[in-house]
Amino acid sequence: MRRGVVAIVTSLALLAVAGCGLRLETPPPTEPVPDAQETLRRVAVEGALLVGDLADAAAATPSGLDQTALDALASTSTQADEHVTQLGGVYDSGLPEPDAAADEPTTGATDQPTAPATATPAEVVEALATSAVALRGAADETEDGPFARLVTSIAASQDASARQVAATTGTPLPDSLPTPTGLLVPEAAPSGLSATDLSTIVEAEDAAGYAYEVRAALADGELRDAALGRALLHRARAEAWAQAAGTAGGPQDPRRVAYTIPSDVPTPELAAQLETSLAESYAALTGEAGAGSRLPLVDLLIEANLAAIGWGAPVSAFPGLPEQATQTPAAG
Repeated sequence: MRRGVVAIVTSLALLAVAGCGLRLETPPPTEPVPDAQETLRRVAVEGALLVGDLADAAAATPSGLDQTALDALASTSTQADEHVTQLGGVYDSGLPEPDAAADEPTTGATDQPTAPATATPAEVVEALATSAVALRGAADETEDGPFARLVTSIAASQDASARQVAATTGTPLPDSLPTPTGLLVPEAAPSGLSATDLSTIVEAEDAAGYAYEVRAALADGELRDAALGRALLHRARAEAWAQAAGTAGGPQDPRRVAYTIPSDVPTPELAAQLETSLAESYAALTGEAGAGSRLPLVDLLIEANLAAIGWGAPVSAFPGLPEQATQTPAAG
């Protein structure tokens, strides 16, 4: 019997030793494979990082740029940093870095390319345009509504920055950056939007059209023409949204005969406020709409933001996101 006990104890001891050996030989943990959402986020971060690096390099490269152009590059760099922060920054798995002499690939933080020492304004504009177009697609593709709202805003910001840098440096805009014009409203309402969502945007567009009509009647010359042009566009968009919602001319049509507008605000300032408010409305709708149906909303936000800038609003890091005007916490 004792021999049996001794044999059992010996066997357990050998198993314990063998187990220790197995644990020692277990391969180290590896980085998880990014899912579709993380891939979209990383693309957005990489685009913003490149924009910031190129803007810094272009500002530091002797090229005879005037102060207005240098200010545009500095603003582009600052906003790129804000974009990276809101997107969650560079990915870091938290895994330890391996021995430099080991053959395994480096893990931990996502590798970043070396920042360029020199750059041209054309390279900055191209990077902004490329990233803006990529984020437009990402906003439509993602299943995450809040992320869609964020990248739509960043796309609008980069689009505007590309135009600002191009204008101040005498750089042509690349053909890859389209200018959204015209009605832009889809024939069918985007998926995911409620009747209240649609009613709200119908009324917002109609109210903007009314305000422009009133100011056009009080103005003359180029100001009158500009206000009248926006009045016609916004009234047409209100009708198109009402048609898409199926409420045009019916009891659920939210449009009114008249709206209250301030009388003590200059027309350009009022116009910038109207377009900024519409950008916020379209950003909100982008966050509510379903994947695959957001592109018209993205384009409408970009168009409203460009219109606001045309009336004198500054180029913003986060157009359509009023909560970002006073705080910039990192996205989770």
